[in-house]
Amino acid sequence: MILKPVTHRAVLIITFLLISVQVFSHGDLTKRINQKTKEIAESPNDFKLYYERGFLYQQHVELNKAMEDYLKSTSLGNTDKVLIYRIAEVNYLSEDYKNALTNIAKYLEVDSVDVKAKKLEAQILYKLEAYKESIAAYHFVMNTMVDIRPEDILEYTSIILTENNKNFSKAIDIIDFGLTKVGENTFSLQLKKLDYLKDSGQIEKTIKQYNYFILEYQRKEFWYYQKAAYLVSINKPKDANISLKLATATIEKLDAKFKKMDSILELKKEIKSLESTINN
Repeated sequence: MILKPVTHRAVLIITFLLISVQVFSHGDLTKRINQKTKEIAESPNDFKLYYERGFLYQQHVELNKAMEDYLKSTSLGNTDKVLIYRIAEVNYLSEDYKNALTNIAKYLEVDSVDVKAKKLEAQILYKLEAYKESIAAYHFVMNTMVDIRPEDILEYTSIILTENNKNFSKAIDIIDFGLTKVGENTFSLQLKKLDYLKDSGQIEKTIKQYNYFILEYQRKEFWYYQKAAYLVSINKPKDANISLKLATATIEKLDAKFKKMDSILELKKEIKSLESTINN
């Protein structure tokens, strides 16, 4: 069986669904939709019911039905700003980015400082390749959001580098800012910082970043090997050999049961292979 790659839209929908499962962990969505449909049959002009069912459809990733209910709720007189936001959100998830931008702009006319809405605006602008505008919107989010998540930081740096693929200094600054907000030992951010330091050719800072992982994480043998591979790539064979010897010594200190693990056995092969490359 050939597996198809996961599209960005699929990732967005899956992420939204995972959040929805956390929020609506009780009850079955299909049953809730059916119950809401019965309520609508009894009160067909209640715009609140159409909104509520539309949101359930959105949780169920039935985006067309969600939009139909949202538009019906609008036609019945629902002017609540949250409905405008949901319409923009469904537009975005459906890859209808122009309408998504129109609707999120309507929302922001009502509430211009809503961080969640500004983030959605930034994401929409990114999809429309309006990178500078997207960065400006995300800058507001970064400086206003209380509960910043690592994925927000990573998304922002990705937009920055899409707009200018040489702007690593800005991207690293954002990573450092994120680390102060969500915790210095946030693995995903420290790992991305390593990538950016390597990609921007900052050798000493890259080595320092490898040393950070060696000091902070238990799988030191892995990080010693990764550091050695990097040192080889920048033509520092002597330093690479030292790092490989430390990797081997660290493996020897492991309990016997860990030494037999497939990952450790494979790592030992990779260490020997890299050693032979250096010494030949």
